[in-house]
Amino acid sequence: MKLTLVVHQFLPRYFTGTEQYVYAVSKAMQARGHDVEVFALEPNFADLDPEMLVEREVVDGIPVSRIRFWYCTDRDFERMEYENPLVSAKFAEHLRQRQPDVVHFFHVRYIGASLIEEAKAQRVPSVAHLMDFWFLCPAIVLRRSDGTLCQGPPDGGAGCIECIRPDIAQDLGQRGVRQEFDALARTCPPGIAPRYGPTPRGLTLTLRPERLRRALLCADRIVAPSQFLKGMFVKNGYPEHRLETLPYGIDESRLMGANAQRSPRGVGAPLRVGYFGTIADHKGVDLVVDAVLGSKAAIELTIRGRTTDFPDYANALVQRSAGDTRVRFVGPFSRGELGAVLATTDVLVVPSRWYENTPFVVLEAFAAGVPVVAANLGGMSELVRDGVNGELFLPDDVSDLRKRLERLAVEPQRLDAYRRALPKTKTMRDNAMELEAIYTELMHSRAARGQG
Repeated sequence: MKLTLVVHQFLPRYFTGTEQYVYAVSKAMQARGHDVEVFALEPNFADLDPEMLVEREVVDGIPVSRIRFWYCTDRDFERMEYENPLVSAKFAEHLRQRQPDVVHFFHVRYIGASLIEEAKAQRVPSVAHLMDFWFLCPAIVLRRSDGTLCQGPPDGGAGCIECIRPDIAQDLGQRGVRQEFDALARTCPPGIAPRYGPTPRGLTLTLRPERLRRALLCADRIVAPSQFLKGMFVKNGYPEHRLETLPYGIDESRLMGANAQRSPRGVGAPLRVGYFGTIADHKGVDLVVDAVLGSKAAIELTIRGRTTDFPDYANALVQRSAGDTRVRFVGPFSRGELGAVLATTDVLVVPSRWYENTPFVVLEAFAAGVPVVAANLGGMSELVRDGVNGELFLPDDVSDLRKRLERLAVEPQRLDAYRRALPKTKTMRDNAMELEAIYTELMHSRAARGQG
């Protein structure tokens, strides 16, 4: 089977959960004898010649077609975030040349949702994987600029202007045309020509939800990895029968020897707490830092992630904990180091302020025998059962998190009980077989319609 996997960025320079998952799916499909290629964005928007370029390379045995382009190729920057006709044309050419049996879309931010429509136009079966809330939220995390959680695009998308581009909202208000703008937004057809100015750019954000809805529903199958994520899309008007839940599998090769290498916590030794991932405000890293700094219990916190992605936030945390040896920032780790890192972790904390979908790090921790303390939000509540295999603390509540960590520090038997109750995690091999079944069904359906 010839497969094309589409993602907004890819290894080796970008390696968060989505990219790691696409890599794992690629390798698993190759192991099952399939011809796999990744079509990815290179999110470098500098004015490098030529204006748009598709480069081909091989990443750990995976062929990758990587496209980059100038940020100024479209004067309507908000529109370019979800629709780019030039990239769509390049992808159409890619499909004609490669002629894949199935296209699997994992993320299309800045590549454009019209790629899904292009696959349909060329009668190539497609799967769309909902990795987060991007199709609903231009900020991706369903979190307003004031930090409060959002349930979906307010006022059909018009409410996103205040959140994403408050300067545009202010400009419309100062011009005294906000009421006229709202009336125009209710009647304006999709696909307006990009122009510079507050009205067209505001309309771009207002029209975004319906534009992406139409594109996403062009996929033959739409997969959500958690019931929560699926439910949020249904709540925002997507037909429930079009979405299916398919939990992630994990790449066990990343956890080699994690349980065998496990270093038990000595009697009276500090509780070894870990945070792995992006160091950003929406991830709530400051919550676990402050929980440890404000405690007198024997607790050590190791934070593994890049401080360069959100430097102002990360540097403030580094300075806040300077001089306290209980908090360490040690940088990211390589793929092959995950097992060893988890083997020296007693409990993992996922303190996010946003609706995490299904954090891969939670699944990996479970597979390595590490219980999790997580914020009681989103898909995390489906994975962590409070008081059974881990704990759920009140979102954005440092005091509650601190209390739970202090209790674990003095009650090691509680952690032992959680460890014994950890669920069995699905492997990438099992997940690949499920995806392969979907691909095969799509190919058979295409053949039955006389298109094969």
